[in-house]
Amino acid sequence: MRHRRAGFEHRPKRQYGSAVSVRIGLGLFTGQVPAGSERTFAREYRETLDLVRLAEAVGFDSAWVSEHHGASDGYLPSLLPMLAAFAAVTERIRLGAGIVLAPLHDPLRLAEDAAVVDQLSEGRLILGLGIGWREEEFRMFGVPRSERLTRTTETIEILRRAWTGRRFSFQGRRYRYDRVKVTPPPARAGGPPIYLGGYAERAVRRAGRLADGYITDADAIEEVRPLLASFDEGAREVGKDPHALGIALLQNAFVSRDGDAWQIARAGIAHQLGTYSAWDAGADTPEHDELEPIPPDEATMRRWTAAGTPAEVVRGLRPLVEAFGDRSELHLIVRLHYPGMDFETASRAVELFAEEVAPGLKGD
Repeated sequence: MRHRRAGFEHRPKRQYGSAVSVRIGLGLFTGQVPAGSERTFAREYRETLDLVRLAEAVGFDSAWVSEHHGASDGYLPSLLPMLAAFAAVTERIRLGAGIVLAPLHDPLRLAEDAAVVDQLSEGRLILGLGIGWREEEFRMFGVPRSERLTRTTETIEILRRAWTGRRFSFQGRRYRYDRVKVTPPPARAGGPPIYLGGYAERAVRRAGRLADGYITDADAIEEVRPLLASFDEGAREVGKDPHALGIALLQNAFVSRDGDAWQIARAGIAHQLGTYSAWDAGADTPEHDELEPIPPDEATMRRWTAAGTPAEVVRGLRPLVEAFGDRSELHLIVRLHYPGMDFETASRAVELFAEEVAPGLKGD
């Protein structure tokens, strides 16, 4: 395994054409280690960096991470330190937070950390924010869940003021600052683009009004289309061109020529998807301090995952690109690494996706 890691930074970087306006990202990386796995977190993190470096070498456009707290499987709690590590092992790809749970972070400290990552990466950071949903995480940080919306909207305003590099004051319902200054400023003028998540119609319209982009799951096209319509409407309400804003679609995928792709990835996908149902059922709380994933039924997991040969995965994903590829910045973020999966298995999928799936999505 070591010889493979040592070699891929020397591979020529393949660039894809622009026949279709889509940028292929890798993620979400969540750092989860299932109970009973022989993997350590040190190995999980090291191999995550290896996969990100490989992804850049074979032509991916971005790499993304996701945040949760207090999880028994170690779901990644610290996104900006991990993205700083991504910045250190890459030169070109965009680095995405998908998403930071904004109400759980002090806005000034978040502004500082994001600015440092943006400087380390020379302006490659995309900062995704969300309001959070899991009651245990709010209890853990002593933040009232009822304040999550106002904390998030005020955080966006504070970030943008902070990233000017000028001293400012702020008087909001949740945060107050008196003549503060954040240094250094981000590498990118105005700071990293801010993407917002959300599913409710009001939340999506709010994203259009406040953010530079929108991040959501790549469900069936007929479910994504009304979300983007609401996002566009919110953007137009404040005089913005919706098609100039970014869209990030999250999609499970797995590709293989050496066996049944679904069977190779199934256990990891079941853990990934089953984590959220388990949390809904009260897992990882003081009353039930363990995580036993409760995966959806087999048909649902298959429906949410584009798995198969390269040709089958192209057929599964191409409609998304064709439906939304008129956007000036469309990120299709595919997950090819799942909890408990070893580096060799994930790296083969990353390489095969880059070689035989991405060209079919980009029109090469």
